[in-house]
Amino acid sequence: MSTNKVQKQDVLQAVVVASFFHKNFWPAADGDSACLMPLVNRPLLHYTLDMLESSGIVDVVVFCSSGSADRIKDSVQLASGARRLNVVYTTSDTCRSFGDVLRHLDSCALIRNDFVLLWGNVVGQLPLLPLVKRFKTLRQSGDRGAVMTIIYQRSGDPNAASVADQTIVLAADTGRVLFHNRARGKISLPLELVLDSTVDIRRDLVDTNVVICSTAVPPLFADNFDFQTKDDFVKGLLINEEILNSTLYAHVVDGDGYAGEVFDWPSYQRVTRDVLHRWTYPQVPEVVDKYSLRYGNVYIGENLKLALTCYLGNDTVVGSDSKFGSSTRISNTVIGKNCTIGNNVTIENSYIFNGVTVKDRSVIKFSVVGDNSMIKENSHITDSCILGGGVVIEPNTDLKQLRILSSDSTNKSKKLSAKAYAYNAEDDSDSEDDEDVRGLTFRKRTWSVNSCSSSDDDTASVAASIPDDTCMFYSEVVDSLIRGFEDHVHCDNLILEINSSRYAYNINYREANFQVIRAMLTLNSKAELEALNQVRYYTQLQSKLDYFLPVLRNYIKTTDSCEDCLSAIEDIAKGEELLNTVIVKVIHHLYNMNILSEESILRWHEKEEDTQFAKTVREKANKLIEWLKDAEEETDSDDDDDSS
Repeated sequence: MSTNKVQKQDVLQAVVVASFFHKNFWPAADGDSACLMPLVNRPLLHYTLDMLESSGIVDVVVFCSSGSADRIKDSVQLASGARRLNVVYTTSDTCRSFGDVLRHLDSCALIRNDFVLLWGNVVGQLPLLPLVKRFKTLRQSGDRGAVMTIIYQRSGDPNAASVADQTIVLAADTGRVLFHNRARGKISLPLELVLDSTVDIRRDLVDTNVVICSTAVPPLFADNFDFQTKDDFVKGLLINEEILNSTLYAHVVDGDGYAGEVFDWPSYQRVTRDVLHRWTYPQVPEVVDKYSLRYGNVYIGENLKLALTCYLGNDTVVGSDSKFGSSTRISNTVIGKNCTIGNNVTIENSYIFNGVTVKDRSVIKFSVVGDNSMIKENSHITDSCILGGGVVIEPNTDLKQLRILSSDSTNKSKKLSAKAYAYNAEDDSDSEDDEDVRGLTFRKRTWSVNSCSSSDDDTASVAASIPDDTCMFYSEVVDSLIRGFEDHVHCDNLILEINSSRYAYNINYREANFQVIRAMLTLNSKAELEALNQVRYYTQLQSKLDYFLPVLRNYIKTTDSCEDCLSAIEDIAKGEELLNTVIVKVIHHLYNMNILSEESILRWHEKEEDTQFAKTVREKANKLIEWLKDAEEETDSDDDDDSS
């Protein structure tokens, strides 16, 4: 065998699927070119290519649809990592699924050796070279039937990019996959696996959608046309393992890397946050673009024009060559390049792409604004709006939970103006498309009635009386706690985040105590609350309080802080009926956790109140108070007996 042929076989290969088969980001991006959508002002595909290059990959095969091929090729030429990669493109107009792509690769005969397979939406840093070598060694000396290693990340890691949604059973000594089920809630496991002490049953793993494959994988897809997704492939191989003579393995990233797949808006938000918090190092904003980093994860681009009274809050990126007017407030937001933001504008928890203009006195919250769009004066874009590119919103427009296109390309849209058409998902007749479209909802927190962001008439006066900085602090605490509970983030890290927000917004200690408790009691969205009965609500709340015990101990540890805690509980219970029904149980549970002292509860109960609600709450607590007093008397009696 010639030296050139040996070297060619040893070259590490990767296949990047750059066209997606979903509408999750539409109308901000279509499936064919969603890999070019910016994340922290860089195309997603650039992150993927940079990860491959830094991992030692040499040859990359990029699959894309014919319609998006030119745009993807032009973008790849600008990617820093691609300059050191040998990139080959393969296109098709007939592929409608992941399985079709693998069958197309098989027909092209582009795969020469073991290869890394991933989508063009993976952000991170993984040790791919040693993993590929380990996989090759496994097949040569251990299991010749090994066809794939699936790379997982523990959701318990503070930098995990998602929440585990599957159950996996692995051989403890080899990592071989024995069982896989992607479903939440209860599942059925074979009894022999449950009783086997040599297996690990894992519910804490997140699929990075990065896999290492042997050359046998494309032919397996070609031979089995019912394999449309990777999950189909995994399920099919586990069921027919002996027939297909193929086995699967897993590798769990545990402190030796990071990988986050951006497949919908919730994952887009999570990975954006991880990039800003630098979990993805060295893939951080200033590596490619020139940003200056300020306290609170604020990234400032070049050639900016910032008014002196423009405020930039935590977790904010402002792209180069942009302009910002006076008295404008921006927080938890990524602003693209060449944007113009007017005076007295508020933008929170949103993503503004390149070339966008937002005129005076407009408000954008929990929304996405596509490239080269314009929001005119006094407009409000809130509650999960997603605007495609080139949209123009006329003055004094109020939009909520809509997707806006610049033209009526679907013939199912309501015209708002010459360049703004509201798309109605309910008009879709295709049931499969319905599911995709309705799953597009941009993730936001629908706060309880006492939230700072509430717009309900009955709480408008309450919200208006809360200072902006306190609102921002409260919102950030809620985000931290929700992410902490879902991703199993260590509470010490959450305390650091909360303290960082407290210092950033100059929140005094007692106000922080109050807002932290408010946040813990308002982690459910309105839709989630509506689906709960009293028992399930309290069970979930109790679980969260138990999880956040270290946080509670950090903030509620003095007489004053106990008073703040009880005030916050009572305040939230005024507007949340479910909490109102279990308020005494919550107070009792906090007492049992040694958070609330007996003296503080008695003092709270004895405090004279003018409102009927406060009087009613204290009447509900009468039995608890009697129990506390009886327990105190018994303790005193025991002490007297001991002294005698």
